[in-house]
Amino acid sequence: MKLNRSKNKRRLPGDVKGEVKKDVPARDLTDSTSSVAPALDSSGNAWKVLLVDDEPDVHEITRIALKKFVYDGKGLELTSAYSATQAREILRNDPDFALAIIDVVMETGEAGLDLVHFIRKDMKLSHIRLIIRTGQPGKAPEQFVIQNFDIDDYREKTDLSNRKMVTMLRNAIKSYRDISIIERNRTDLDQKVKERTRDLNETNLKLEASVADLQKALRELKQLKGLLPICSYCKKIRDDKGYWHQLEAYIRTHSEAEFSHSICKECSDKFFPEMNLYDD
Repeated sequence: MKLNRSKNKRRLPGDVKGEVKKDVPARDLTDSTSSVAPALDSSGNAWKVLLVDDEPDVHEITRIALKKFVYDGKGLELTSAYSATQAREILRNDPDFALAIIDVVMETGEAGLDLVHFIRKDMKLSHIRLIIRTGQPGKAPEQFVIQNFDIDDYREKTDLSNRKMVTMLRNAIKSYRDISIIERNRTDLDQKVKERTRDLNETNLKLEASVADLQKALRELKQLKGLLPICSYCKKIRDDKGYWHQLEAYIRTHSEAEFSHSICKECSDKFFPEMNLYDD
C-alpha cells in the first residue's frame, strides 16, 4: 500500500535539538480516587517519553494532559522531537526511552512509519513501546499500520481525550516496565548460570587433575600380594614368568621397600664368632 506523502508543512520551533522537560506530578492520574501524591523513588528516576510530532500545539497539549502523571512512583520526562529526523538524532544519542508517541505525516507522508522501522530494525530497540498517533488516518490506515509495522498501539488525535491519553500511557509504560523486569531477571539468571557453569568447569578440572594423580599413583604403586613361591633353601622367589630372583631384588621390584644390609646375631655367632659383634 503506497501512502500519500503530501502534507502542508508547519514551521518548526527554533530548537532543533529537542526539548527535554521533566514534569513532577502532584497526584497519580491513573487513579481517580487518589488524593495524595505517591512519592517518587529515591533515585528520582522518571519514565522517559519521546514525543514526535511536527505540530507544536500537539506537544503543548500532550504536556498539559500528562503533567500530573505518575505510575509506579515515577513521573515523566518528556522529550520533544519536531521531525522524524530529529527523533533519530535524539535516539542515537540516548536510546533509553520507555515510550515514543509518533505522528505519521511529518517531513514526508511516511516519516513516522519510517521512524518505527528505524527504531525496530536499524537500532534494534525492542523494549521501547511505540504508539502511532495520527491526525490523518486516511494516509496511514490502522489495519495496514498494525499489520506491517511493529507498534504497540494506534490512536487518532481526534479520538484521544486527556483521560484516554493517560490510560494509553499507563498501559504502555506498564508493558515497558514488565518487559524490563523480565529481561533484567533473564539477564541475572543468565549471569548466574554462567557463573555456576564456570564454577562447575573449574571443579571438573580439579577433579580431572585429582583423578589423573590417583591413576598415576596407582600405576606407580607396587604391591606384594598373593602366594609367593619361595625356595626352601636359597630363599629365591619365582615370578609369574617362571624366573627366580633374589628375595631382596624381588621385593624391591614389587614394592617401595629399600634394603640396607646387616647381619643378625645368629649369623654373626656362626660365621664371625671371633668378632663378638653382639657382645655387650
